[in-house]
Amino acid sequence: MPNFFAVDDNKYIISMNKIRHLPVRSFGGEEPDPDISHLAAWTGRQKGVVCDLLSFKVERSLQDQAGLDRPAYGGMYYADRLRDSIGGIRSGFLREEPWIRPESLCDDASRAVAFSRKVWAVLPSPLQLKIEDGIYHDREEYESSLCNIYRLLMREMRDAGVYGTIIVGEQFSSLERELLPGRRVLLHSLSGNSRAIAGILEVQNSLSLPAHRLSVIPDLLDEYEIKSLTVIDGTEKDFSGLLSYVDPEDLTAGGYSSGGGREYWEGVSAHAFVSV
Repeated sequence: MPNFFAVDDNKYIISMNKIRHLPVRSFGGEEPDPDISHLAAWTGRQKGVVCDLLSFKVERSLQDQAGLDRPAYGGMYYADRLRDSIGGIRSGFLREEPWIRPESLCDDASRAVAFSRKVWAVLPSPLQLKIEDGIYHDREEYESSLCNIYRLLMREMRDAGVYGTIIVGEQFSSLERELLPGRRVLLHSLSGNSRAIAGILEVQNSLSLPAHRLSVIPDLLDEYEIKSLTVIDGTEKDFSGLLSYVDPEDLTAGGYSSGGGREYWEGVSAHAFVSV
């Protein structure tokens, strides 16, 4: 929108702000259970294809994200798929040296890649799976074993075409921070609490924060290098307020859906811009 500044009684200078649209990135979300009739109709179209309720949620979540720059499937609800993909678990306890069972995980990946070749997967962190140690009786060995299994599973997903992985949780253990991040593997704290943020920035220079936590950015920049910043549920006011600290090309709009469906993602996209 043009701004008019009076120079004298008869002349005006017009200043036109440039609108920069920001890329929109999904961090997955929570997918509610579908209406039984919708699920039945969807299942009827899956002839000759292995599928279950999680397959439906993967597909529906990506349909809702149509048009996003960086779509993603998964979230905390995806924990059941991860537990089923790790062999050696019985009744919530790890009873044997774990191994991978990636078939369903790879089926989801193939389904997701059909929607976008740039799709990411969002996985709850290993400790978020709430698997109890029934074999090692040593915390470090137990965590290392789970993290190594995750690395194998993420490799299988990449081989199936998934572009990258976001690991989500409230905060991460030192071993999760050491063993999980890498090329196209990012950590994201759902709460954005200070301890979790500091731990993440020790191992990666990309940060994602909910908009209500942006007040910590000036202090963080005094201590850490942040090369890219994603704001979850940000508005133009949030993005404009960051321009004193972050170049606009390093800003991304992000979302984590709590069951809001297509309307939620349309709202995130509608706010994904900044005046420069």
